Amino acid sequence: MMVPCVRKLGRLLLATTLTFAVFVYADDKPCTLHSGGKYYDLTTLKSSKDYQFEIDSGREFYLNVCRGVSTDPWNTGVLDDEGDIAGLIRRDHGDFAIGIVNTTLEMVDGGLMLRQANGSPCKDMDNVRGSSSIRFICDTSVFAAGKPVVIDKFPPNSEDACHYELEWRTHFACPTGERGFLSGLFVSCIITAMILFMLYMVASTLYNHFVLRLRGPQLVPKFTFQHAHEILDVSYELFKSLLDRVSWRSRRRRDVNFTSHHWTSREEEEAMFSADSPEPGRESAPPVHGANDSGEAGTQSGGEGDRIIRL
Repeated sequence: MMVPCVRKLGRLLLATTLTFAVFVYADDKPCTLHSGGKYYDLTTLKSSKDYQFEIDSGREFYLNVCRGVSTDPWNTGVLDDEGDIAGLIRRDHGDFAIGIVNTTLEMVDGGLMLRQANGSPCKDMDNVRGSSSIRFICDTSVFAAGKPVVIDKFPPNSEDACHYELEWRTHFACPTGERGFLSGLFVSCIITAMILFMLYMVASTLYNHFVLRLRGPQLVPKFTFQHAHEILDVSYELFKSLLDRVSWRSRRRRDVNFTSHHWTSREEEEAMFSADSPEPGRESAPPVHGANDSGEAGTQSGGEGDRIIRL
């Protein structure tokens, strides 16, 4: 009985390990990119405080990466359900949003590109909304996060521009090396081993306390094959008993007649009603009189007899 259980447990652990490896190796993590055998990750540029700089003779520009700005926007024309604002510019009659947060990186001409669209409605332009493009340049001489710079805008020479192009030099835009399948498998094996170790510690302590009735220092888990085999055996029997109990309750619940308020089946309920009802054609038994009734009847009949004798 234990050999099939151990085999199934081994297959389950193998499938779990491979699943962890696939998730670790997957390249769908936001603000990351696999390109040309290299791995790029801009999640480090996320900041709880917005990157702030000035454009257009003193207008404040607030920008963040891979998340919405923390600065409270004012009259941007962007609805709350449209998404988080990636960046905004302070203007006289309201903030101008340069786009909604986008976490998909592109490789354009050997550099990382992040495009953002669906910002604030553009002035004097029907059905056109604010947008921006940020080009990240790998620069190992910039040890900090760096600072974005506006290099172009449209319409040009206008303080009410609708599209902005920015350049951001930082060492975070440099490739860090692509993570391979073996490294992902190694990480998943470590995670699986830690989970199994914690489960074994808990199960061994409970087994020593409730099954072996040990106390004090004897509750310390034992790392022997025999002890592990005993824990697996008890766990298997416990799991099987729980399944049997659940299945038994489900079968009993199907046999219950909730309309009659009795824990019986439909056939048993009909049998109970047929047994309680009298058979057709059978007269009910005469009522049984008590002792007082019989005494009074005897006295009356006795009196009539005496009268007949006297006559």
